[in-house]
Parts: sequence; structure tokens; C-alpha cells
Amino acid sequence: MDSSRDIEISWASSPPALLREHHLADALRQEGPPAPDVQETELGAEEAFRGGLLFLPPEPMPGACIVYFHGGGFLAGGPRTHRSVASWLAHFSGMPVLSARYRLTPEHTYPAQSDDAVAACAKASTLFRRDDGFRLFLSGDSAGACVSLWGLLGLSAGLRPEVAGLLLFYGGFGLTESASIIRAGTPANGLDSSALRSMYARLLDGRNVTQFEQISPLHRAHDIREPAYIVAAEQDAVFDDSIALHQALNRNGTPARLVQAPGMDHGFLKQAGKLPQANESLRDAGTWLRERIAARG
Repeated sequence: MDSSRDIEISWASSPPALLREHHLADALRQEGPPAPDVQETELGAEEAFRGGLLFLPPEPMPGACIVYFHGGGFLAGGPRTHRSVASWLAHFSGMPVLSARYRLTPEHTYPAQSDDAVAACAKASTLFRRDDGFRLFLSGDSAGACVSLWGLLGLSAGLRPEVAGLLLFYGGFGLTESASIIRAGTPANGLDSSALRSMYARLLDGRNVTQFEQISPLHRAHDIREPAYIVAAEQDAVFDDSIALHQALNRNGTPARLVQAPGMDHGFLKQAGKLPQANESLRDAGTWLRERIAARG
């Protein structure tokens, strides 16, 4: 999913190769410069870990890491398309950010994405755990926010207690009909009802999209207890997904903060480094992350 209005692209029916090419071109068009003080390193695949990009700020906070999952409708994208987001998140949080690859649809269906998210968290633990413990944050945007929650729910009993918080940017969590989808979704941006149903159907290998409800973060919100910071873009078609998740977490008694980005559309964080609202949103998220570290002691 992206913010382009190219009418020749349909996220419901265009071939995956074309959608991936389009998504990459759109990401490069929007991309701002990376944070100048953040070091970027390529990490290769190793066993179950699919590889990714590691972003290290100066004097990174010890014993902590943010694992980040990119958007792209589960079909497109990668750490490269979200390079500026991860770089500035590292800058504003003062923490390492591991932007992780995960397998894409339609070649790889669920639970491949969940399994890869779990493997990325395990890799972060091996890289940054210290004798006095480890503090893990899971983050992602759009479809990647959904992947981050699947990763959370799949963590081992030994690693899940290390999760200090969740940072979720304009996530698509399972809705295919809502007021915001009607208002702002189009076939070109991949956020109308038809495109969203196709997205979830690809994830399930063409099975009835209603089966997605069983794995949707909205359906499984009662299993989420970790503090969450949820960013909803005001002009976004999946704005109501963030509202619904926030409400579901509140019903559970899960600490959850909902922050709205006025005037922003889906994918606006790709412009981090050149769009003031994107930097402001990431700066505020970084403040919340540091508050979570202080709260855990």
C-alpha cells in the first residue's frame, strides 16, 4: 500500500511484479535523506532470520532494540523502501533499529510473515542482550504494523517478557469496510475495500477473506498486554483500523496511547528527513519509547 494516485495501478488485480516496481518507485520519490548521525549496516540472512538493515545512532542505548517491519500490503517493500523511517526513528529514540525483511505474498502465505517476525526478534536479542537484561520494542507501519503484532504473539515464553512496548504506525489490522475506507480508499492506493480484500486473500492463499478475522490483530487484541503507541494519519483510509485497535486494547485494560497526525495521509513517514510532520511524529514516538525504558527501570 502507498499514497500514489497512479490510475494504471490496481492493488486488487495488477501483477505482483508491477506492484513491487510501483511501490519501490513511489517510496524513492517520497524518500527523505537518512539521519546524518546514524550508521546503516546491511545484515545478511542467517538461519531463520531473513536479513535486513541495522541503524545505529551515536552511543545507542545499551540492552535495547527496536525491530521494525515495513509496509507494502504484505506483497511489496523491504527495508530499503523504509530506510529514512528507520534511520530517523533510531535518531530520535537513541536506540538501535533493526529493519527486518519478511517473506512476501503471494509466494509466501501466512504464517510465513509471523515466523519471520519472530526470527527477527530473536536476532535482535542475540545482538543486543546484556547480562542485566534486554528491552525489545516491536514497530511497523501499514501491513508491517500487523506483522509486528503477529511477531509479538508468536514470541517464546522466554523472549516475550522482554517486550517493553509496541510502536504502530497507521496499521492495517483487518478492516475491509469502514467510514475512513469509504472516504479515502482507492484502487490505486490499495486501500479501498476491494484492494484490501484482495490483500488479505493473498495472505491466506486465496481462501475466503473472512478467515482473516481469526488471525487479525483486532480479533486477537485480548492477547496483547504490552503498552502500545498507535499513530493514525488523519487523511488515511485505514484511520479507523487504528481507532478500532486502540478501543480493543482499552477494553482489555492494555495501556495504549492513540496519537493522530493532522492532515497526514497513509505512508507519510516515508518522507522523514524532509517533511516536518514526519520528523515530529517520529520524535514524539522516540520520546514515548524512552519513557517506557524509564518506566521499566
